[in-house]
Amino acid sequence: MMQAVVLRQFGAPIHLKSEAVPMPKPGKGEVLVRVRACGVCYHDVINRRGNLPRTHVPAILGHEAAGEVVEVGPETVGWKVGDRVATLQRLSCGECALCRQGRNSLCKHDNRFFGEELPGGYAEYMVAPVAGLGRVPEGLPWSVAATVCCTLGTAVHTLRTRAKVRAGESVLITGASGGVGLAAVQLAKLDGARVLAVTSSESKAEALHAAGADEVIISSGLEFAREVRQRTGGEGVNVAVEIVGSATFPQTLKVMAPGGRLVVVGNLETGVVDLNPGLIIVKELEVIGAYATTRTELDEALRLTRDGHIRPFVSEEVALHEAAHAHARLEGRQVAGRLVLVPGSK
Repeated sequence: MMQAVVLRQFGAPIHLKSEAVPMPKPGKGEVLVRVRACGVCYHDVINRRGNLPRTHVPAILGHEAAGEVVEVGPETVGWKVGDRVATLQRLSCGECALCRQGRNSLCKHDNRFFGEELPGGYAEYMVAPVAGLGRVPEGLPWSVAATVCCTLGTAVHTLRTRAKVRAGESVLITGASGGVGLAAVQLAKLDGARVLAVTSSESKAEALHAAGADEVIISSGLEFAREVRQRTGGEGVNVAVEIVGSATFPQTLKVMAPGGRLVVVGNLETGVVDLNPGLIIVKELEVIGAYATTRTELDEALRLTRDGHIRPFVSEEVALHEAAHAHARLEGRQVAGRLVLVPGSK
């Protein structure tokens, strides 16, 4: 048996409860991982509420896990006990036309997601298909390794692969004080952009300045378009990273410069938006989706972190059994950066 946080009913954080559950066994193409750390992402909050249709209860959430391999399943070559690993958010087959084009996020042959179809990292141990794992460099702390894929890996996918940010461009980031946002601020600066970071709370401004944001815009009511225009001399921004989604999308659309690229990577309230096609036509805007991280992007994110180019923002490590409290804090906008669950902690 092992300890895991199990969700048996969708809804409030209180439904996340620590239980003793059977130890999983790896099958073909899988390994058993001792989980050393698992990040808490807003995706987990959306999942816990019941807003992701592929998740069925009972469920073990968590797609940001890192640890070491303790058992290798049959016919699983290239992996051994002791390997340091971190999860990708989702799997891909690696063989279909989209995977061969490097568009693994769009694979339909094997698109399982940790914490949804696959039991996730809110547990002492988890079984992971090796197609969903990356290799963690020696010396990288577990809490950092766990969060790199979903934070900096997503930023690499969003800014470099999808938006193709160029030096000298202006980049707006909404929801900038979260894990993905803080990574995106740093990466955009590293790539030579001028960064405007939007947050809803004065208490989170310091973290954004520390990450290198050129402009920090505090907007508790999420009405920031006028201020962004003022701070860009009326020109607007070349690139917007829309992490919040429906709640800020209309404001973000208003501040796009002609020829701008608006990359949608989050939709925290799972809402819908009204869209004026005329605005997109006359400004020749590009609205681009960004989803998940490939293994190549994870490797790049781990390298950037290991080499000190990007600073990880792990705000706090908390015991695994405190998952419900961690969710409540994240939902209440009380967290800058990433909370990380640590199995075995008191």
